[in-house]
Amino acid sequence: MKKYYLLILPLFFLFHTSFGQCNNELIEKCKAENGNAKYLKHFKIRFAASKNPKKASVATFTLLLNKGNHYRFNVKNDETKEGKAILDLIENKSFLASNYLPESGKQYSSFDFYCKKTGAYYIDMKFKDGKAGCAVGMISFVEVFNPNK
Repeated sequence: MKKYYLLILPLFFLFHTSFGQCNNELIEKCKAENGNAKYLKHFKIRFAASKNPKKASVATFTLLLNKGNHYRFNVKNDETKEGKAILDLIENKSFLASNYLPESGKQYSSFDFYCKKTGAYYIDMKFKDGKAGCAVGMISFVEVFNPNK
């Protein structure tokens, strides 16, 4: 019986490390690209390729944002996967902001949001064209310059 464990154990480590960057290293890389903003929370997604690219899998996260605060949302993709993450910010079923502009097809690594109303907001994350991927979305607080300090 011990012989089987000796055969299975190396396979487990091989399988475990085959996920590329889709681990905490991806979170740290996302934090590093955050500039001077203070990390608040991250959201991690991993999806297989969608059978229908027009109906890509979506992960929804809820968060509370406060009026008067300046937030930064950034995205970091696992470069070993095809999928490029789209992060949409939504309030009361109304689209507010995204790192993807469908008109131009451009995708950005971050965007800033100035909150005008305290309340519940939603983040929808998916991969462009339903491709397989792994990504981290992150929200950070950007300090506002105060000349009186």
